[in-house]
Formats: sequence, structure tokens, C-alpha cells
Amino acid sequence: KDYLSLMTSTNIPGLEAFINAMILLAISIGLLVIFLTMYTTVIERTKDIGVLKSLGANHWFVIRALLSESAALCVLGIVAGIGLSYLVRAGFIWKFPTLTILITSGWILRAAGIALLGALFGASYPAWLASRKDAVEALSFD
Repeated sequence: KDYLSLMTSTNIPGLEAFINAMILLAISIGLLVIFLTMYTTVIERTKDIGVLKSLGANHWFVIRALLSESAALCVLGIVAGIGLSYLVRAGFIWKFPTLTILITSGWILRAAGIALLGALFGASYPAWLASRKDAVEALSFD
């Protein structure tokens, strides 16, 4: 039999568990990257947040602004990720014609939901920290 025809998840023991472990690892790393990115954004924008607070912005406004920014970046990442997934799929199918790779709308929605929830979760603590800063203290931050 042709070796490529045997390359299925049922013929390779442990492949499903390996794929699930890699997905979990990718989600964990993604959450950490989002958290660190938003935390850095808050630190870099401390003076801007101080200006907003001195102009009368309450803490909910600051939280909403930072969470909206995180969600917008996440949506751009989702669109890029979907496009990249189809490109990688085409490359695999070109290289291994017997390999079946399905990208269903259910998987896309699930991945987009996980990404969006992860982005909001990862950005919520830095947004909360930013909203609690005193305007005078934030303006004098170096």
C-alpha cells in the first residue's frame, strides 16, 4: 500500500492527543502574548490615560477603550489566521494529495470565539489596572 494513503488520524496512534495538546499549548501561549501586549500598551500609554482621566473619563471608559482595542486587534488576527489556515491547507494538500484536511465553519467559529474570549480575558487585568490609576500620578509617570 502507498505510505501516503496510510497517513490518517486513525492509523497514527496518539496523533489526536498530540494535536489536542498542541492546540492547548497554542491557546495558552496566545493568552500570555495578549496579556503581555496589553500590559505593555497600558504602561506606554500611562500619560494618555492620565490625560483622559483629567478630562473626566471614568474608569469604565478607560476599560471599554482598552478592551475595544484588544477586540479590534483580535478580529484582525482572526481574519489573518483564517486566511493563513487556508493557505497552509492548500500547501499540505498540494504536497500530500491523499491527506484530508477539513476546515469547517464550526471550527472557524469555535476558534474565533476562543480567540475573542482570550483577547478580552487577557486584556481585562491590564485595563482594570489602567482604570485605577490616579490622573495626577499617571501624568507624572516617566
